[in-house]
Amino acid sequence: MRLKSRGCNAYLIEDRSRKILIDTGTDGKLLAKQIEELDAIIITHAHFDHIAGARELERIFGCPIYVHPEDMPYVLGEKEFNFSGFMGMMAKMLEKLSNYRAPENVRSIFELESSLKTVHLPGHTPGSVCIFKGSNAYCGDLIRNGGKLSLRSFCSDYKRYLESVKEFIEMEWEIAYPGHGNEVRKSYLKPLKPFPMK
Repeated sequence: MRLKSRGCNAYLIEDRSRKILIDTGTDGKLLAKQIEELDAIIITHAHFDHIAGARELERIFGCPIYVHPEDMPYVLGEKEFNFSGFMGMMAKMLEKLSNYRAPENVRSIFELESSLKTVHLPGHTPGSVCIFKGSNAYCGDLIRNGGKLSLRSFCSDYKRYLESVKEFIEMEWEIAYPGHGNEVRKSYLKPLKPFPMK
């Protein structure tokens, strides 16, 4: 279920009778008003617009936050992403103004005991992951509505990101739930042209 959120899409799913939130956006209080109980949070990647609400949700529900080990230093505030271009500069300014506070109970995504399938698809960030629940894919910023790609300025390794997109398109899924925009049906995707690798 997609919740009302700010910054990015946030999805509440159920796995083995546990409530799991995928990404937190920037306003944890807004999400908390829509959730009765929460057992875990999964972060698809550590960009600010996907993690800023985690600390507040952790405080309210006492739940752990799961992230890929390669993105953990960014969630914990030990490292910062370097964005390029005007859009990247604006993103960094918003981050600075937000007063981000890192959550405390951050764990490796590989410690999460669930029936969900986690696939590491790096490039947007070093630890970007896609979460599969049956035929549904929660893909963070791997693709957007209509199959659009992320801006190069927000990718840590654009060549690797394009490789991850190709890999994802070839996987088994029916509906992708992206971090921004509406869901993407695989059957509606146009055949992809070869990606520029420069």
